[in-house]
Order: sequence, then structure tokens, then C-alpha cells
Amino acid sequence: MSATLPMGWLPAAMPLDDPRPLAWAEAPNGVGMWVVSDYRLARQVLADRRFGRVAAAQPDAPKVGVSNPAPDSIINVDGAEHARLRRLVAGAFTERRIADLQPFIEGLAADLLDKMAGRGAPADLISALAAPLPLEVLCHLVGIPLADREIFHPLVGVLFDLTGDIGANRARTRGLTRYMADLVGQKRREPADDLLSALIKVRDHEDRLSDRELVHLCLSLLMAGYETTTDQIALSVLSLLHDPALADDLRADPARVPAAVEDLLRLSSAAYMTFPRMTTETVRIEGATIEPGQPVVVFLLAANRAGPDASPHTAFGHGIHRCVGAPLARLQLVTVIPALLRRFPALALATDPDELSWKSGLAVRGLKELRVSW
Repeated sequence: MSATLPMGWLPAAMPLDDPRPLAWAEAPNGVGMWVVSDYRLARQVLADRRFGRVAAAQPDAPKVGVSNPAPDSIINVDGAEHARLRRLVAGAFTERRIADLQPFIEGLAADLLDKMAGRGAPADLISALAAPLPLEVLCHLVGIPLADREIFHPLVGVLFDLTGDIGANRARTRGLTRYMADLVGQKRREPADDLLSALIKVRDHEDRLSDRELVHLCLSLLMAGYETTTDQIALSVLSLLHDPALADDLRADPARVPAAVEDLLRLSSAAYMTFPRMTTETVRIEGATIEPGQPVVVFLLAANRAGPDASPHTAFGHGIHRCVGAPLARLQLVTVIPALLRRFPALALATDPDELSWKSGLAVRGLKELRVSW
């Protein structure tokens, strides 16, 4: 697969051609941070318990973006508390529950592709397929009424906003949190066969999830299951449009799709950087001295593109904070990509690559629009 793909918007602090494995840089908001861009070092840092999320999530800690998950969410806790939450989530977010979604995803993809074909070319692949598919999958999995899906499009983006208005983002975050709190209350009163109801019921001896933890877990699932998957579908399709020979190979041999998806995740991942970590002690690494209170981020895109030895990739992270939604994202990618290639054998980019419109946001990269013809 070609590595000369359009990379889109990236902070100036994170050039792909920077040869340094570890460098001090400034985030777009001016906050200083250590940036790890080497594959070996990335895995080392992400697995090192000294580089934690707790200190970085505190209200008074330097923030590289304007919006950050709540300090007590699963994304932001370490040690025994993180293990507790992960264990409870694992009791409800099972492999069987994810595998059982495949027929639903296949049917949903077919329906969206039929509608896209019916509207005619050119079409925006994101609004027609890449955005509605993971959103409806999430609604179906968690138990969010499909009638409410329009709530999420204007609200969920706040979780990844790097440069937006702080006041507006806080208002949108409160709105999203209120909705989730109301939904938790509804599921307590009227449980159903969905993930949220299972999370409410799950117990580990006498331990169970509080309403606040349930809300934060739902918000974390939104991050894992909606925006990043939307962007990853679009970026993967863009990569295939730049490599029509690979697209033809996958049409002819769908058994190659899972391996191709892993390569697409490695070379053009939507999650291009991790949430910041901080140490609680001075750490010497790669000739640098990292002090407590200094944010450390891993530039996943550079680390994964470092060479053929960058395997397994770190597109879903590494260590204890590896993305809990990774199996769900993979299932959607390996389902929707062959369905799209089969449905449109002559799929092509309907705009000049230099005119693609890219998002600008923290932790994910993606397109605002991807117009295609067939």
C-alpha cells in the first residue's frame, strides 16, 4: 500500500518527517508537551505505569485541548480503579455481544449503500455511509433510541474539539451528559436487551457501577464507537481510492480484507495521538528528563508509519488504556469495506485530492466530506 497518502490537518508540533523519537513541542493552544513519535518508544511509554492519566486529567493540569473527559472516567483513571472499571465493563461488553452485531451491521450497510445509489453520483460518502453507520450501530448496541440520533451529531464532536469556543463546548458537554443521565434512569426503570441495561445489572461481588460511572462509560463508548469509526471508515476508503489495484484485489478476494484493514489502521489511523499522560516522578528516557506536570503524548500516526516492524500497530493504543471499543471498530471496517467495493466496482474520488476538506481536532483526524462517483 502506498504511504504517500494525504495526511490532512495535523498540528505543526507533529510533523510526520521529524526523526526525533522524543521532542518537546507546543500544542496549538500554546501548551508545552513531550511528543513521542517512535514505535518502540511509543509502546514502552504506553505500557509504563509511571506515565499515567490521573495527573493529566486534574482540573489544574496543563491541557493541550479545550475539552477533556471527566477526571473519574475510565479514560482518566489508573491502577486499581481502572482495573475495577475495566473488569465491570468486560462483564457486559463481551465478544459474543459484539459478534452478534454482524448481521445488523451487514443489513445496515446494505441499506445505506442502496440509499446512496438511489440518490445518484456524486455523493458524500461520509454523510451517506461513514457517519450514519457507526451512529446507528452505537444506538443499537447501547440502547439509544434511534429517534435521538440527531442529538449526537452536534454534541459528540465536542469530545474531540481542539480549537473551539470553551463556553460553547462546555454547554454541549453538559447537554450530552444530561441526555446520558436521563437514559441511565430510563434503563433502570425499563431494562432491555442492550449494553447499557447489561452495564446497569453487572456486578463483581458487591461492586457495581454508579450512575455517574455509567454516564461516563457511555461517553467513553461514544468516543470509541462513533467519531473515530466515522473518520476511520472515510480515511480507509480514501486510501483505497488512492490504491485502485488494492481495491480490485479486495473485491476479488474478500478474505484479504481483515489484513488490509490492519494495514489501513497502521498507515492512516483516525486516532493520530493519545490523550496526554503525566508522571508523578522525574523520568529519564531517550536522553531527556521528563518532570512531573509535563504532558506526554504519543504521536500514533508517526509511530505506526515508522517502518515494517511497526507491528502490531498502536492505532487503538497499547497497555491498560488500549481502546475497549477496538473489536467493534474492526467489525464495522471489515464489514462495510467489502460491501462498498462490491456495490460500486467503479468507485472513484469525485474531487481533486488537493481540495479535500479536513477536520481540525484533538486526538482524531478526518474529513469533513468525501465526495465519490461510481
